[in-house]
Amino acid sequence: MNMWRLEEFRFDEGIEASEVLVFNDERGELEPMSREDALALARSRDAHLIASWPGDVDQPSCIIGKLSLPLRWERLPEEGPPDPDPRLWFEAACGGRDFLIEGQGHTFPGRMSAWCPEKQVAYNVSLHEMGAMSEEARYFVSGFLSGDQPGPPSDPDGGMDELDRQAWLSATARFRQSGEWYGRWGTCEICGCVLLPDSGETRCHDHREPPRPEGG
Repeated sequence: MNMWRLEEFRFDEGIEASEVLVFNDERGELEPMSREDALALARSRDAHLIASWPGDVDQPSCIIGKLSLPLRWERLPEEGPPDPDPRLWFEAACGGRDFLIEGQGHTFPGRMSAWCPEKQVAYNVSLHEMGAMSEEARYFVSGFLSGDQPGPPSDPDGGMDELDRQAWLSATARFRQSGEWYGRWGTCEICGCVLLPDSGETRCHDHREPPRPEGG
């Protein structure tokens, strides 16, 4: 699930439904009432009627509460430098040991947050960019990639084409090994097949040139 946008927040007359559900504190349950009655109840408490679930427009569940206008998000204090777990080390491209830290790269699937103690800077890293690592880091990466893999494709009716399903299974299996997800359309320059979205290559698996041996 993606985080909701502030522009999806609905309150008072911005709630379009004529009937709403309001939590009754005495009964401990949701109570149906007209939106106008719910608004009157909220105003009698010097408060606002707030839809608690975006997208629920037929009979939304609502709460009565305080609201600051104009709308604003809650703000948290800025975090200081992370305190990395020394067990989550890996050999970085710089030649030193960096550490995996909590958090997702927020760029594209498979990017993990890391900390460089030498430069005192956080950055994003993918599995294929990491060298040797601790056993704890291997388990961390495995769990991260399993949970970070993109969900399956589905049509507007909620179904899934079998060929799409098989392609998704193949792409996510390779993603868990490489940590890469290109996420764009591409076709093989040899046979023209549609490439799986985890790869930014120009050739499919069957037509990819094998890696040259070291020193060859």
